[in-house]
Amino acid sequence: MAKEDVVLITQCPSDSWFEGFVLRPNGKVLATRLDKPELYTFEPEDQDAVPQLVCTLPNCNSLANICAIPGSDDEYFVLASTADLELVAQKDVSLWRIALGGHDSAPPKTIRIANVPEEGYCMGVKAVSDRIVLIPDGKTSCIWHLDTQTGKKTLFADDQSMKQVVEDGLFGVNRIQIFGDYVYFTNSSGGILGRIPVELDPSHADVGIRKTGPVQVIADNLPSNLDGLAVSPDQAHAYVASHIDGHLHKVQIDAATGKGDAQVIMSNLDSPTGVNLVPQPDDPAKIKLYIVCCGEIEVAWMPREDNPWEAIRDINSAITFTVTEEVVETTSTSIWNLRERERER
Repeated sequence: MAKEDVVLITQCPSDSWFEGFVLRPNGKVLATRLDKPELYTFEPEDQDAVPQLVCTLPNCNSLANICAIPGSDDEYFVLASTADLELVAQKDVSLWRIALGGHDSAPPKTIRIANVPEEGYCMGVKAVSDRIVLIPDGKTSCIWHLDTQTGKKTLFADDQSMKQVVEDGLFGVNRIQIFGDYVYFTNSSGGILGRIPVELDPSHADVGIRKTGPVQVIADNLPSNLDGLAVSPDQAHAYVASHIDGHLHKVQIDAATGKGDAQVIMSNLDSPTGVNLVPQPDDPAKIKLYIVCCGEIEVAWMPREDNPWEAIRDINSAITFTVTEEVVETTSTSIWNLRERERER
């Protein structure tokens, strides 16, 4: 049984909405704001740490999510769009590559590498390789396969378990994680945790990943409004956040049957939206679980109640940053072009 050391990320301004974050090689968090096109970094376990603005991306107003790029050091894909959070609508969706270079002393390299043909509302992104990403679409209720070199988007997975199942459900499939031979996913309105058997295909760079079997439903009795998702390295446990009721669920996955048994391990979180984990190097049975919450942002479709966790949110003042950044925009640039430009400099 995995033992969790939970780290609540409370340094984010409470008048902001953070959805996606990753843990960098230097131990810092890199987090995307959904309500602004801003990327922040800070020490997650230093409660006095002030988030530092890394960059502001142009021609958009929202950064939905972020993922690390396999085989790269401190480089990430970021999903951006022009979004209306009140109407739950987005347009001009694009994928950016952010290169930090392992330190924060120099401006990041940012490059717009692909437009994402519009469908519904995409809130997640997960890299298969440095070329291929999977994007869950909560409104269309499917998972897309995107080739970042050509901009070609194709349907990767479409199953009934990914559909919106309640009349007022805003999202079907919402978050995904890739571990071993599976793509794990949550269905936000359906309260479902599922997985898709897959195999990686590095010999075909334009494919990257293939399905090898039908969708497997791990648990279908979770509450609705599921958001953050993390999976333990041994795939024996999944951690799922419910952003409306403020619960963190731990799902124990039976290795033989693939079925899961869920239990609430934390309550009274203030709209948890992102979950990530890191195994402890001295004990693989222990994991450090990081949780970020979206703060005091209010929209009509998201009911809020008094929550005791509000007492520990302590950053409400506006912070002014001076940032020098380099931005290169393109919609067809190969990932290798970025490295070529860096060599030229």
